[in-house]
Amino acid sequence: MVLSLALGIGANTAIYSLVNAYLLRPMPVDRPDRLVAVYLTSPHWSDIGAFSYPDLLDYRKQETGLSDLMGSTGIPLSITGGEKPELIWGEIVTGNYFSGLGVHPVAGRVFLPEEVREPGKNPVCVLNYNFWRQKFQSDPGIVGRILHINGQAFTVVGVAPRGFIGTTLFNFIPDVWVPVTMQQSIAPADDNYMQGRGVRWINLRARLKPGMTRTQAQAAMNVIARQLAREYPQSDADLQVHLIAGGARTQPWLVASGIVSASMALLVGVVLLVLLIACANVANLLLSRSAGRAKEIAIRVAVGASRARLIRQLLTEGVVLSLLGGALGIVLALAFGDFLKGFYPSLDFQTADLDYEMAVDFRIFPFTFLVSLVAAVIFGLAPALRASKADQATVLKRGPVGRGNFLVMAQVALSCLLLIGGGLFLRSMRFAQSSDPGFNRTGITMFSVNLDLQGYDRNRGQQFERNLPERLRALPGVTEASVAFPLPLDAYQSGSEILPEGYVPRANENRIAGRSLVGPHYFETMGTRLIAGRAIDQRDADGKPLVAVVNETLARRYWRTPEQALNRTFTTSEKGPPIEVIGVARNGKYLTLGEGATPYYFIPLAQNYQGRITVLVRSPESSSALLAGIRQQVRDLDPALPVFGVRDMPQFLNRTVSTYQGAASLLGTFALVALLLAVIGIYGVLHYTVARRTREIGIRMALGAQPFHVARLVLQRSLFYVGLGVCLGAGMALASAGFTGTLLAGVSGSDPLTFCAVLFLFGCVALIASAVPVRRAIRVDPIQALHWE
Repeated sequence: MVLSLALGIGANTAIYSLVNAYLLRPMPVDRPDRLVAVYLTSPHWSDIGAFSYPDLLDYRKQETGLSDLMGSTGIPLSITGGEKPELIWGEIVTGNYFSGLGVHPVAGRVFLPEEVREPGKNPVCVLNYNFWRQKFQSDPGIVGRILHINGQAFTVVGVAPRGFIGTTLFNFIPDVWVPVTMQQSIAPADDNYMQGRGVRWINLRARLKPGMTRTQAQAAMNVIARQLAREYPQSDADLQVHLIAGGARTQPWLVASGIVSASMALLVGVVLLVLLIACANVANLLLSRSAGRAKEIAIRVAVGASRARLIRQLLTEGVVLSLLGGALGIVLALAFGDFLKGFYPSLDFQTADLDYEMAVDFRIFPFTFLVSLVAAVIFGLAPALRASKADQATVLKRGPVGRGNFLVMAQVALSCLLLIGGGLFLRSMRFAQSSDPGFNRTGITMFSVNLDLQGYDRNRGQQFERNLPERLRALPGVTEASVAFPLPLDAYQSGSEILPEGYVPRANENRIAGRSLVGPHYFETMGTRLIAGRAIDQRDADGKPLVAVVNETLARRYWRTPEQALNRTFTTSEKGPPIEVIGVARNGKYLTLGEGATPYYFIPLAQNYQGRITVLVRSPESSSALLAGIRQQVRDLDPALPVFGVRDMPQFLNRTVSTYQGAASLLGTFALVALLLAVIGIYGVLHYTVARRTREIGIRMALGAQPFHVARLVLQRSLFYVGLGVCLGAGMALASAGFTGTLLAGVSGSDPLTFCAVLFLFGCVALIASAVPVRRAIRVDPIQALHWE
């Protein structure tokens, strides 16, 4: 019983800790319950939107029911002054960001109102706690020091408290915060972010005024939105404001799209199934235990024990065992939390503060205590009542009576459902680890640079992007080198709507295709084979006719065959000149390893300048062996340029593969827990059956029954219910195959191999669980059994 509850409660506690860490744990700010996240939607957008800076100022001027409207947006930054330049992640924030949230720095102060009035004046910054600790060894004299960010001197005025990593869930964690008035100074843009009403870049948070509800504030904000729509119809027409709870870090599009609620429902559903299985085990084991103690209880009643006294005694024993199970469950939950950290994906920047978020939250203790107590009372009360109201004369004459087969059937059904799910995700993980992404999985090292942060213009940047691959090809052991952005399967995906020349689109046809900007030798470096035409090379320079290499899916969709796609043209939603197809590449994976055929195209980086690039180096040498040479070549071209994101191809693919690994490990762990609980349940009911029928077995053996007949007597009814449970579980898994299949890669939700393997496994498990009770039954000594009775 302790083991059953530890597994069930441990699974629940682990998931509660996980959900609490990322979705429920309030930010370390004042009155987080009064904070809201604010976002925009429009019937003309497929996604949710942020605010422009002029709109933010207009909302602040009017009565909205909100105080301290504050905004932020992420930005990569280059920091110099140490041994080597580094790329960090920062946030540009409004002047009231920290004061509005109620963030109290551990050192120094936050931004002052006079520091955020004039654009370009007062370059000050606030550091992230972990950045201060790791980069500056928690130097107490950090306040007042100068950091050179994007070539400009910033004065450190404070350090944020531990655990405050911004307001956006699963966003890159900012190492430093700078005021919005410095935006144009550190990241000059063609669009004027401070005056452009249609430039929507600010993620908005606010605080509800006293007595104001979210519904009331949302209605007030929408009144202003309609006013702005009348004043600025070109930029603000048909916009609608939405407010959601913002006390914890949140990502509005995840909430609006239903991903958060669906993920929570899936997790909660899985762990509740495990808990139900565990509690069914508890009930079965208590029934079995009460059967074994039936004569003891009958004697207690005979000598004067009241029914209430018996119930209290049995419940007390159950509660003690439940609390022991809960305590062991906490230990298992903490170990499981550490296990999950191993599946954190490889990214250029951190998106989670694992040390803080996955640390022990003492609120799990009352949660676990409550679950343990409820499990003990609800599932221990029925056996206690049953034992206390049994006819004691009958018990003394005939022995205990009762059944637990239906509980076993329910346990087995739920366990089978989880085990099939775990098997499907395991197969999906194996597919993700071995599938062909359309390029080589090994022999490629990559790193990134961001020329924009060093103020490169187009001509200087293009020269750098030509020179660096040439220098890298000259390194010992390097066979090929190129540049690109974004890579297929990268975290930074882009695309556009395309229209082939002469093509008449159907109504509501999805014509979006993914896109990568690539340099010469890209396809040779990545090992992507062309099936028609030629690759992008030095001929496709700036000022030359625009060209593209399309993938096979895109070619066949619009031109039937790869050969017919050559020399055809298409335009994109950017409304530029026609682009000529010069080559067709074999299909690959572009967004996820589990996707189907996806249209994609590659265009020359030289014709579409991009300052942030990923540099690809093909070599049999390891990344660590190449790193010194790589850094030297970059340093020769620009000593102030940070090199970041150095990794090999398996590490790059880890971002996508880890999703399937994490899902398989999570569900697989729960499935194994459920299987173990099912073993305990089958064992418990058979043990109960043998205890209940000991006298009958003794009589049968005294009359000549053979061990085979005794084993069949014990097994036939219980294994019949186990078989029903397996069929029921498989049926439920089959019914949910459509939904499950959308989460898998390379395997359907009704994969016959997985179903057959699980059914075979359950047959073996049932036999193993039956071995001890059956052995006990066939070794019953008729003389002792009848004498004891």
